[in-house]
Amino acid sequence: MQAWPQPSDAKQLRSFLGLIGYYRKFVKHYAMIARSLTDLLKKGVLFIWTANHAIAFDTLKQALTEAPVLALPDFSKPFQLQTDASDGGIGAVLLQDGHPLAFVSKSLGPRSRGLSTYEKEYLAILVAVDQWRSYLQHGEFTIYTDQRSLMHITEQRLQTPWQMKLYTKVVGLQFRVVYKLGASNLAADALSRHPLPPEQLNAISTSSPTWLSDVVAGYDSDPTSRKLLQDLALNCDSHSPYSLLSGVIHIGDRIWVGDNKNLHLKIFEALHSSAIGGHSGFPVTYAQIKKLFAWMGMKSDIKKLVASCTTYLQAKPDHAKYPRLLSPLPVPAESWQVISMDFIEGLPRSGAANCVMVVVDKFSKFAHFVPLLHPFTAQQVAQVFFDHI
Repeated sequence: MQAWPQPSDAKQLRSFLGLIGYYRKFVKHYAMIARSLTDLLKKGVLFIWTANHAIAFDTLKQALTEAPVLALPDFSKPFQLQTDASDGGIGAVLLQDGHPLAFVSKSLGPRSRGLSTYEKEYLAILVAVDQWRSYLQHGEFTIYTDQRSLMHITEQRLQTPWQMKLYTKVVGLQFRVVYKLGASNLAADALSRHPLPPEQLNAISTSSPTWLSDVVAGYDSDPTSRKLLQDLALNCDSHSPYSLLSGVIHIGDRIWVGDNKNLHLKIFEALHSSAIGGHSGFPVTYAQIKKLFAWMGMKSDIKKLVASCTTYLQAKPDHAKYPRLLSPLPVPAESWQVISMDFIEGLPRSGAANCVMVVVDKFSKFAHFVPLLHPFTAQQVAQVFFDHI
C-alpha cells in the first residue's frame, strides 16, 4: 500500500478508491479526506492532479497502513458515541471502554454545507444512530459531542425540523448526551487491477480453528472413525468419497465428526442456540450443520436436540390454517326442535343434589332446571332427561 503509484487516469483512481472504500470503517473521517479524489470521478471533470489530490492520496495510504485494530462488540458493556462535524463533512465513532468498534463519515454536499454548526452536529448524531441502531437499542449509551447546546436535546421543545428528525430516530432508545471539548473529542477486487503488481509474494498466513483438535481427539473414542483414519493414512483412495486432510477426515467438503456426542452437542449449540442459529427449527438447523459436518445418524440426532430446545418450543409458530368467519346457526321452526344442555356444578349440597342440569329450548327460550348429584353418569343424565323433559 505504501508503494502504490500515483494514479494517472480516472480508471486507476477508481480502482484505488474501490480498495480504500472497502476498508472505510477502519479510517477516521474517510469521506472528508477522500472528497477531493471523488470529485475527480464526476462526469465532465477533467483529470488534473494537484497538490491537494496528492495530499489526500498520501493521507489515505498512510491511514490504511496505520488503521487501528477494531474490536468486536460486547453487549454486556455500554456503548459510547463520539460525533463531530466540520464545514466539509461529519464523522462518528462507536466505542466501548475507549476502544473503537467502527467509524462512519459522510461528506457534505453544497446544500448541507450551508447548515449551521448546530444543525451539522444534529446531522452527525442522526447518521451515527441510524448506522448503529442495532447495537444501541440493547441498553443505555452515551453520546459525546462538542456542541454544548445539544446536552439539552431531551428537555427542549420540538420546534425545528432537525429536532423532530432526531426525536424520531432516538425515540425508544436509552441515552444521555455529554459535552466534551473539541480538543479532547477523539471521534469524530482492486489488488488484481494494481497498476504495478508486485513481482513476488512475501508471506502466506492461514488460520486453523482450535476445535479441530476436538474432532481429531474424538476419533480415538470411535472405533469406526479410528479404523477409517488408519485406512486413509495408508491409502487416501481406499474409502471414497472420504479423504484425509491435515489429520482430519473429510467427506466431500464436509468434516467427518464420528460418534462424538459431546462434539455433536457443541456443534448444535453453535449453529442452533447461538445468535447465528437463532433457535431455528429442524429444517434450518439441519441445513446449516449439513453444510459443514457429517456423522452417522445426524438427521435423527438433530431432530431430538431441536425437540428438546425449550426456547424453540416456546417460540414455535402456529402453522395451522386460519379459521373461517363464524356462520349464524339456523333458526328453529318450532319449539323443542333444537335444545341446549349445560351443567352448573360446585354448588353447596341441598338435599340429595349439588348440581343443576339446565335445558333450554332455542325457539321459545324456555328453560328447565333439574337437580343432580355429582358425580353422575351418562345413563343417569339420560334417565333424568326423559323423566323431566
